[in-house]
Parts: sequence; C-alpha cells; structure tokens
Amino acid sequence: MSVHVVLHGEPAGVLSFDDVSLPPDRGGLYGYHVGAGGELIVLVDERGESHVERVFGPTTWHSVTGDVWRKGLLLR
Repeated sequence: MSVHVVLHGEPAGVLSFDDVSLPPDRGGLYGYHVGAGGELIVLVDERGESHVERVFGPTTWHSVTGDVWRKGLLLR
C-alpha cells in the first residue's frame, strides 16, 4: 500500500509515498496518522519500528488515502 496526499493549491494535486520506493530488504511500509491539531504525519514502518517521514500542517493538505497508523500499529 502507499499513502497519497491531496494538497491544497497544487496544480498536480497528489503527492505519493509508494512502498516500492523503500529498500526491499527492510520490508518497509508507509502509513499515516492525523494529529490532534489536524497535522498529517506520514510514517514508515520497518518490521515494527516506525519513524516520521514527513509532516504536513493542517492547512496544507486536503485529503489522504492509505494505511492508517493508530496507537503504535499499522492498520491495513
């Protein structure tokens, strides 16, 4: 799965984070979480360990699709 973010005011509109762009030997997957303030957090999960890939402010993004990161688990 990948995460696709639709940004406000961008001509192209969609920014994609594709799992296939991650190193295959690590088994990484992209996921996202929406913070309490409305910020969009894109994460990479590699065999149970996660790190933040990118953060978008609440007025920067319009919608998102992909796997959800919730309470320390990647929900598929």
